[in-house]
Amino acid sequence: MAGNTFYVIDTSSLIDYNYYYPISNFESVWKKLDGLILEGRLGAPLQVLKELECKDDEVTSWARKHPALFFEISQYQVEKVKEILDKFKGLIRAAYGLEQADPFVVALACERMYGPQKDLFQHEVCVVTQEQMHGNRERIPLVCRHYGIMCMPIVDMIKNEGWKF
Repeated sequence: MAGNTFYVIDTSSLIDYNYYYPISNFESVWKKLDGLILEGRLGAPLQVLKELECKDDEVTSWARKHPALFFEISQYQVEKVKEILDKFKGLIRAAYGLEQADPFVVALACERMYGPQKDLFQHEVCVVTQEQMHGNRERIPLVCRHYGIMCMPIVDMIKNEGWKF
């Protein structure tokens, strides 16, 4: 599957990646993400950048230097987000507002898998998130399972890509 997967990355994975492998100390580790972006195999909705910008740190600075990572919201995604939130009301927390990234992460993955331009993409699709399944708690992995989308933490993405450091 390495080399044939399009990854939609969640905010949590970028934050954890930087926590365990700070950009200033592990530049080569981050170059691997740069490579996926250049290959067109790593993406995120703009809401991920907005979430990162809530804390102006090293990973936020890195993200701002990679505009190709972030995808504008399409009409398909808007409709899919509405559908996701109708089915999984607990995916977002009302106190945080409506622009939370989680439903947009899943919507971008759905668009790549099932959207009107799906035949243009010759990749499998996988959501990368640090969220884990907790029973029927409405989190990204549960929503991905509902839509038939692979979901894995960032360490499994590293393994899937066969990266060695």
